[in-house]
Amino acid sequence: MLQSLHLKDFKSFTDEKIILSPLTVLVGANASGKSNLVDAIRFLQGAALNMSLMDVLHGRWEGGRLTWPGLRGGAADVVRKGAQQFSLETVWRIGNEEITHDLGCESGDHPLLVHESLTSSAVAGYLFDTSAAALRDHAGRDSDSSIRVALKRTGKGNSPTQLHAATRSLLQQVKTDDPVSNDVARVRDALLSAMRAAYFLDITPSRMRDFVPRHITELGLEGENVSALAWSICQDANAKADLVDWLAELCAPELIDLDFARTDLGDVMLVLVEQGSRRIPARSLSDGTLRFLGELIALRTAPEGSLLLIEEIENGLHPTRAHLLVEAMEAATRTRNVQVIVTTHSPFVLNALSRESLRKAVLVARPPGSEGTLLRRLGDLPDFDDVCDRRGVDRMVTSGWLERAL
Repeated sequence: MLQSLHLKDFKSFTDEKIILSPLTVLVGANASGKSNLVDAIRFLQGAALNMSLMDVLHGRWEGGRLTWPGLRGGAADVVRKGAQQFSLETVWRIGNEEITHDLGCESGDHPLLVHESLTSSAVAGYLFDTSAAALRDHAGRDSDSSIRVALKRTGKGNSPTQLHAATRSLLQQVKTDDPVSNDVARVRDALLSAMRAAYFLDITPSRMRDFVPRHITELGLEGENVSALAWSICQDANAKADLVDWLAELCAPELIDLDFARTDLGDVMLVLVEQGSRRIPARSLSDGTLRFLGELIALRTAPEGSLLLIEEIENGLHPTRAHLLVEAMEAATRTRNVQVIVTTHSPFVLNALSRESLRKAVLVARPPGSEGTLLRRLGDLPDFDDVCDRRGVDRMVTSGWLERAL
């Protein structure tokens, strides 16, 4: 699980740290910086995929197709105005171990690493560090766009050092042959797996209305394989009945069953069956129904230990149904070891949260006079519990109390 994220001079952030929970809801006004925080996690995932920093920021094309969309604004907007470089420090809980990764880079025409380090609560000292004292006068970047790093050694003796390209993260560049400690590869590989297991869902109803091969086992980031995943769920009678109940809560009690249209090639399309045998195929479902279905199935099928990120989770959802998604998110984090980070503008989403989840929700705001975006847990705001009990969180949002409390 991603436990914390510390941002320095990244986009709209000056120097902010966020503590993350199994379910973290980011709430704030438009342009407050919620998407910038999501971009920080996307940047780290791109680095873990061994892309160059240039590709992570600007996008990557393979065979004429865009395989990585890059970050909004590219390299030009990744560093806070007035700064020359940014850094992102993350702490991950993997098993019984806390792994800390810190990466900094400078932007420009050719983004380059400034520093990078990896440590673990289970291992004394650093696993690798570009600022280690063992490097003496060789710490930092060389003039030829390379950077030297010191690594933890097996046994006694001086720390081994290596020289690598500063154009990408060191996570996949460092060589772990003897005399480098075995812990370097072990911790590095665990971190890479966690970073890659982040899914940035952008549920797109227009991509969910076609037939798809029923053997597909991944939903797709846009929900494009929803009919195949629904078909797989419905092979279990109890799971099917549960899914019907959820959708009936969203749509109407007239929904009594789920069925599937099939082609001769084995492709399937979800069909909702209402009382009176009225059948509504996926191609005719509303955007809101498909978006809810995609998010619900993502929460049910994401691999255990994965991280789901969803922006503006309330899109297309009637305010009186917001509690359904909140219940699904809280259930997934409680029973499936899935971490969920979502953004919202909706007081109805906040109002549906358990008090524990609500106190751990994070206000993202840029109050007048601040140099950048601020991050504060709602439960840490002055008198939050008392005011919430008296006024309700929905009024706290709509009246602007949360921003004023900063």
